[in-house]
Amino acid sequence: MVITGETLVRDIVVEVPNAIPVFEQFGIDYCCGGKHTVAEACTRRDQSLDHVLEELKCWEHDTLAPEVRWQTAPLSELIRHIVQKHHAFTRDQLTLIQQLAEKVERRHGTTHPEVHKVNEELATLTAELKHHFFCEENVLFPYIEMLDQKETQLAQAIFDTIQKPVTRMMMDHDQTGDEFRALREITNGYQPPEDACTTYRALYRAMEDLERDVHRHIHLENNILFPRAISLESERS
Repeated sequence: MVITGETLVRDIVVEVPNAIPVFEQFGIDYCCGGKHTVAEACTRRDQSLDHVLEELKCWEHDTLAPEVRWQTAPLSELIRHIVQKHHAFTRDQLTLIQQLAEKVERRHGTTHPEVHKVNEELATLTAELKHHFFCEENVLFPYIEMLDQKETQLAQAIFDTIQKPVTRMMMDHDQTGDEFRALREITNGYQPPEDACTTYRALYRAMEDLERDVHRHIHLENNILFPRAISLESERS
């Protein structure tokens, strides 16, 4: 794959998944913001296009993903991967983060009032993700699995078209991206203050790890699962 400034970010991560760390390095959104070209993404993040392209060039001919090539794997297998790896990690991580955040707020809320805002944002993020996962795991994903198994009559009984729930889920993804951007702003890019204790530092690291995993999770859905499911529904109709 030849990568230029006009190449869409999402096309790169679909064809060359190993390039994902490059986008993470430069703070470029490759999931919700994957519809932008590399040049547009660099402008939005105030990054040097030449520098980013130079880094991406290292991966230009490396099309071996570190995991299954999800562009061709059965959709039911991709869904299991998303649920068992990413949904499970997010749930566990949110539990950990909540515990850490409560301790930090009790101990440092007076001297660092920003932790109150962190807890507020985390409460919103947690509620939104729990509802989002419920909708995916109990409604949308079973529909896609039925399509994948060619059970068209059952599938068509749930939705007129898959585009509606997919659009809703992608809107949720955008909202999740906004929540993480708010957390980054409040925490100065997850940089703990100089007087931060071990728990404080663990909290910021846990939030950053969660955001990184959610980005990869959303990428799999927005750029691979959903487009493939829409295409499959079109073929079945």
